[in-house]
Amino acid sequence: MNQDKPHKAACQLHGLVTMKATRLLVFTLLCCGSFGSSAAGQTPVVAVGGAVGASFQEEGESDSPYLGPGFGGTTPALVVFVDGLISSRFTVGGELSWARDISGEQSQRVPGGNNLFVSDHHDTVMSVTAKFNSPRDPAVHAAVVGGAGVARRHTHRVGQLFRNSPPFAGPAFEETVTSFVPALTGGVDTVVRLGGHVGVVIAGRLHYLLDDDRQDDGVVERGVSSLIFRFGAGLHVDF
Repeated sequence: MNQDKPHKAACQLHGLVTMKATRLLVFTLLCCGSFGSSAAGQTPVVAVGGAVGASFQEEGESDSPYLGPGFGGTTPALVVFVDGLISSRFTVGGELSWARDISGEQSQRVPGGNNLFVSDHHDTVMSVTAKFNSPRDPAVHAAVVGGAGVARRHTHRVGQLFRNSPPFAGPAFEETVTSFVPALTGGVDTVVRLGGHVGVVIAGRLHYLLDDDRQDDGVVERGVSSLIFRFGAGLHVDF
């Protein structure tokens, strides 16, 4: 259907932007880590890590009959980060936090009837981070994470209009709502070394999006919470 074309184009654009942003982030952080280490007269040290796990997001507000109910859910998630050493216990870097769509059935009042549809939503968070590390240990160490950045909120709705009078079944309905909002990030990393420069990282992240989920007229925009918890495990490499 022709209605699918804007959504497909938006998805392709999002993938391209995310890929380019990730490459730029890696390059910038490598330079940052080298600069900080060189300034301290040390060998450049950079850490790269990634964790696969789950994202937990509660239901947002409901504003029925204008838009509701709210929805949330649990989906697979990925956190990828790069850190540059500034001192023995302090690093700066950046990360990309992503999760698959959560889905929910919603309705929306419109002139002459109601749109009934399924909403698919995901939030992608890109953050600049600072980490305060515990003393380095051959076996295990932990880091407290704090950061700020931007989140891309993407909601896609597909359904149908149902009129208040015959004929009740109306045309198909499709809509995409995308916005960028500031985001704060906190969390903890625990690294268990396997040997050499490789270890297992267990990462937890709490993202707070600075978004009240309201349109200019005060009506709920999505019905999805702005608080996200993500948790996972993966690999951590120093070089």
